[in-house]
Amino acid sequence: MKNKFPVLLIIFGTLLTALSILADFIGLGKRGGIPAVQIIAAEVGVLIVLLGVGLFISQRNGHSLPANFWRGLADRILNQPVFTWVVLGFVIAYFAFFIFPTFLNPEGRFHYPGGYLPEREHIGFDTRLTLDHIRVWFEGGREPKYIFPALTTVLFTPLLLLRYPANFYTVTALTLTSYLLLNLFLPLWMRKKEDRLLIFFVFAVSIFSYGLQFELETGQFYTIAMMLTVAAIYIFHKFPSYRIFAYILFSIAIQLKLFPAIFVVMFVDDWRDWQGIIKRFAALGIANIALLFLLGYSYFALFFSHIIESGATHELMYNHSIYAFVANLASAPGWLERFLYLYFFACFFIVLGKAYFQNEKGINASLLMACLIGGLMLPAISHDYNLPLLAAPFVLVMSAQDVRDALWAKILSIVLITSASFAYSATLFPSNARPVVLENSFPFLFVILTAVVVLGFLQKPIKHEG
Repeated sequence: MKNKFPVLLIIFGTLLTALSILADFIGLGKRGGIPAVQIIAAEVGVLIVLLGVGLFISQRNGHSLPANFWRGLADRILNQPVFTWVVLGFVIAYFAFFIFPTFLNPEGRFHYPGGYLPEREHIGFDTRLTLDHIRVWFEGGREPKYIFPALTTVLFTPLLLLRYPANFYTVTALTLTSYLLLNLFLPLWMRKKEDRLLIFFVFAVSIFSYGLQFELETGQFYTIAMMLTVAAIYIFHKFPSYRIFAYILFSIAIQLKLFPAIFVVMFVDDWRDWQGIIKRFAALGIANIALLFLLGYSYFALFFSHIIESGATHELMYNHSIYAFVANLASAPGWLERFLYLYFFACFFIVLGKAYFQNEKGINASLLMACLIGGLMLPAISHDYNLPLLAAPFVLVMSAQDVRDALWAKILSIVLITSASFAYSATLFPSNARPVVLENSFPFLFVILTAVVVLGFLQKPIKHEG
């Protein structure tokens, strides 16, 4: 039967082609008009004939399908590297949020996404806002409308020596340099050579992202703060003798954007050393609180009042925080916001607890991602220009996957990795290129967080680093 199968394919394809061509003459079709159906059938028949010829030649040369071909094919699919499923998730998002809205939309017109960033008279709004605040503070006479941590004020003051747009160009250059270090060089240094393809792929697709465009357009500096944070974590774990520099970089990151404070749990090298952990966390906390008073108590009081007032923000556009997501819903139940906060903390403490009970050494990629998503979800104001921060933790989580050999674990991991990749990739595209219900990026962060937590239970026992 094995040798007859190609012959049967050739005969069947030939008959299908012949019947399709002769359909009008033997009463199977209607004369006149456009014979589209017959042509499609004939083309299918030709393809079947070619398939049969190919199999026949293969068998004649001594190559035949093994008896367990289909099982072997399934095994090859299940044992594909993580890179395959990351690319698959990206491709799905690419078609859903670029190809379809741009070329295959209901209007039948070419529609390239536009107007997805706030329209402003000049680029670099947040850089100018920060420098105007610094100028007003030092000149005195009136209270600044916006206030930043004292060290941010000190670090940005030299930019007043430059006029606009030179100061904006400087911030842009620092942001792009930080982006290169954060999303390419640091992952390359942290991971093995086998992971380079995945790292280069994620970096390549992320550098064109909507979030990075947004950050560069506003002149924000979230990427700089995140780069300092990840660099500090890397130095802490890989170069223990130089930990003083890790603490300095981490403290600067906190003073720039505050949200990096949640990453303090990454500065643990032995989860059983409670005394050392408490001392380290206390020292970092005291140092960073002291830095808030760098320009005096009056400055700190203004900054603290600004932080309190920002908790009731009305800036809901481009905002993917839990608060904004719920506020944007037309008729959200009162318990939804509390549930989402509880869900995040449950996921966070599951990842944290797993790290503790297994006493994981080195850089815990899952905990890094959980910390970042907390930094993106929890503050009331969390705009889309901080979405580029996802790239490095995402590639570190994906490259750390070492799933159990059980069939169910492999299948579930494929679903979770593809889903997480789709969710991450969705954040690369402009919000107005997505369906209205998905314009807010919060659901994608929710999916990534959930996938990371569940994937943690599918891993083989972790080998401690060092």
